[in-house]
Amino acid sequence: MHSISEIKDFSKAKSKIVFDDETFLVVYKGMYKGDPGVMQDDEFEALVSDMISYGKKRAMNLLIKKDYSVKALCKKLEEDGYGPMITEKILEFLNSFHYLDDLRLAENLIRDKKASKSKAEIRFLLKKREIPDDVAERAIEEVYLNDAEDNEEKDPEVIAIINQLKKMGMTPEKIGLMEYKDKQKLAAGFYRKGFKSENITKTLRLETFE
Repeated sequence: MHSISEIKDFSKAKSKIVFDDETFLVVYKGMYKGDPGVMQDDEFEALVSDMISYGKKRAMNLLIKKDYSVKALCKKLEEDGYGPMITEKILEFLNSFHYLDDLRLAENLIRDKKASKSKAEIRFLLKKREIPDDVAERAIEEVYLNDAEDNEEKDPEVIAIINQLKKMGMTPEKIGLMEYKDKQKLAAGFYRKGFKSENITKTLRLETFE
């Protein structure tokens, strides 16, 4: 048996059942119709099973719309009232079908952004997506290593700087005609974004530019 200390609203659609041991179970209103003071074991297990099913559907709906890191998805489920025990079962289900993969998510984001962002900017984006630091660094290392093997002539950051310059309407001719102070301002902007100074200098000196 599970002794209930209180049942209160969690949202318009859900109730929060709080037990004497301070654990809780959030269910849809009307799902629990038993004793307000004591919940039988079979009732508890049935409710947990039902909420796991609802949680799986909720997680799948979230993942259909966009990729989530494990941590970010857990936060969304927590906001919906799914406690650790239920979330653990949802994650087991998702992992069994490889629907969650922080490394894959990080690598995809890096491949999408490395042609226009510095490594520092990419690290910031990975942190915003709540990718663990060790996974982020592993993904950066693997993606940039593979890129270096495929493109031996240019550092990926140089390519990103060139792409940003092109978006600004810059050409080698325009850069060549710029005054020193304007070139320094341009360089400072790239430096603040986290690009390496040697890559900025190399590009603005037109040592490399497509």
